[in-house]
Amino acid sequence: MHVEEPTTVVQAVNYVLMSLFVLGFAGGFITNALILWRTKSMVLLPEERSLRSGEGKGRQFSRLTPFFIDGRFRRLRLAMACSVGLSVCSFALMLLVDGLLK
Repeated sequence: MHVEEPTTVVQAVNYVLMSLFVLGFAGGFITNALILWRTKSMVLLPEERSLRSGEGKGRQFSRLTPFFIDGRFRRLRLAMACSVGLSVCSFALMLLVDGLLK
């Protein structure tokens, strides 16, 4: 089967979509770091040091729960959704452009 050489416009579109994918991925990574930092779910607090390992991990995980409920994390939830959406959409469009060329 004959595969045509992509034109410069198609290559430019692919580069833009790849850039958007990387931007969305980096945004999701940074947003995850902010979520873990603000909820302190990666930190073992001093009063938890005397607990058993399972109890300490359980309390760390329970500190993450307000992210899904509390209104003060609304912007972080929105940033996370936008980052994931940007990555998924740009990846899907890259596949679509690649599929149309073949």
